[in-house]
Amino acid sequence: MKQLQIFLLQTLVVFTTALSSSCQPSNAFPGVYAGVKLSLNPLGGGMNRTDDVILFRKDKTFTDQLEKKDWKTAVRGTYEIKGSNLYLRYSNGDKEEYAITKSGNLDAGTHVLFKMELDNSVPKGSYEFKFISGSGGIATGTTYVGSSSKRELNFDGAGNFSTDRQSTTVIAGDNIGGGTNSKSDGKGKYLLKDGTLTLKYDNGMTTTHSFFASAAKGKHKAMAVIDGSFYFMGDENNNKKLPETKSNPEANAKLPTADQILGALRKKYGGAALDAIKTYTVRAEFNGIKLISYNDLPGNRFRNEMYLQGKLVAVEQIGPKGGWLWNNGKKTPSTPERLREVKYNDYTGVLGLQQKYNTAFGKGKVEATKNGYAVGFEVDGNTFVYLLDKDYTIIGDSYQIGKSKQMNSYSNNKTINGVTMPFTTISSSGEKKVKINYQHIDINKPLATAWQEP
Repeated sequence: MKQLQIFLLQTLVVFTTALSSSCQPSNAFPGVYAGVKLSLNPLGGGMNRTDDVILFRKDKTFTDQLEKKDWKTAVRGTYEIKGSNLYLRYSNGDKEEYAITKSGNLDAGTHVLFKMELDNSVPKGSYEFKFISGSGGIATGTTYVGSSSKRELNFDGAGNFSTDRQSTTVIAGDNIGGGTNSKSDGKGKYLLKDGTLTLKYDNGMTTTHSFFASAAKGKHKAMAVIDGSFYFMGDENNNKKLPETKSNPEANAKLPTADQILGALRKKYGGAALDAIKTYTVRAEFNGIKLISYNDLPGNRFRNEMYLQGKLVAVEQIGPKGGWLWNNGKKTPSTPERLREVKYNDYTGVLGLQQKYNTAFGKGKVEATKNGYAVGFEVDGNTFVYLLDKDYTIIGDSYQIGKSKQMNSYSNNKTINGVTMPFTTISSSGEKKVKINYQHIDINKPLATAWQEP
């Protein structure tokens, strides 16, 4: 069935994670290079995190799927170095290009990949890894939104490790809290050889993971890649527990169904007016950066533009046949991961309440929170959570689509053409947060774009 781009629409405001080029870079290929790409979504969206990790081999083949069991032998394509440029040719025909910096890193234009320097050793001391969605929340004192998980692997540098896993399926903050929590931990011996980390637990269980690291240097933290995800040395200030959640027994005894909640939300946020939306334009601001998003629902396409000091610096355009990203004169095709995210992010936010998307919501699981409800559901293996107060106002939501995880909180609601929309969002990937203010949202008006390349 044709999927339409409606609510969480990614802009091209892409940030390079604050890493230092002094972390022992090297020009030598082959090896493992890793970086983090963060991107913003206007209109109730926020920050997405995508870990970009690539293993380059001596035979000029590569794989970017180190989470797979066959990562050592699987071939995703080939690479070629010409001068200071690195060219990737995927087996499916996709192409990517990186510039090799003077310090030996790989510059993708929107983010930087750093080389992992260590093999067959784990940096000494207590080494900690945190999954994207489990290292805090949107910000201290603000609503924590979404299904979250945290994992810590602590290495003593002498062959011993301990683990700590925590997960929660609800959202918590100053005035709300609830849902289910689970925790597990363990300890044992570890061994790292040829990029394979083996964890032998005291209870007899053994697990294996791909593992590459770069040691800390000066004030710069150690970095590591485990199962294709990028992690940093733990910070004592972040070693705090996830917000405690308190269930409401009285509310649990008389919970409404997800379908009943959906009916109340549709009535409150626009009902038939939601379903009548054909086009909309969003104008937003983030730290002096101007964002414009054009959305053509019947045409199944959208276009996001970013302006810095009045100059167009980035454009993303995606339609039914794929898409591309233009950044300061460089154009690259949309990645499969990005297209997957676009396909499924319609299931969150206010416009996720439209009839064509809300079947899964209506069959979701309802949890009582301190002052309202959380509704969680799944679509094709992707997970979504809505958080509501007792008056059926959407406080926030979250999703996990493939590796992309995002948590949002909403406020400053306004009604336009019979549809209620949030004009302020605070969003997080778990490591970073952004606050976006929306100046204008035009519904069912002509789109002022020619859908052309800059």
